[in-house]
Amino acid sequence: MTTTRPATIELETRSAREIVDITERVDALLAGARDGSCHLFLRHTTAGLMVLTGEEGVPEDIMDILQTLVPRRAYRHDSPEHVAAHFLSGLVGPSVHVPVQGGRLALGEFQRIVLMEFEGPRRREIELRLLTEQGGARL
Repeated sequence: MTTTRPATIELETRSAREIVDITERVDALLAGARDGSCHLFLRHTTAGLMVLTGEEGVPEDIMDILQTLVPRRAYRHDSPEHVAAHFLSGLVGPSVHVPVQGGRLALGEFQRIVLMEFEGPRRREIELRLLTEQGGARL
């Protein structure tokens, strides 16, 4: 039988476009957890979640590349900046799944979990669900 352990991460972004590393916050919530899978879901449509490298400059380069994918034109919904934020959120996506081993995220050596803010500053909520097999070995 699968069991879940829910939690919510709340944060405030400070600028219109921002990259917020949430890896340590997620790891802290998983301390002592059984092996399983961590599902993170962002409850917003103008930001996204990604797993990417934490190497210096790479997250900012990715944000810059993403910005070039949005054509400058008149949109039906709202301002070009607002529509761009919705587009980039849809492109990046609102969720990530990461394995959990030994009570920690089983990320690669350079991998980090980040929130990509496309229309800040805003208050953001990320739902965390730890999925584990009941009765499994506790590490």
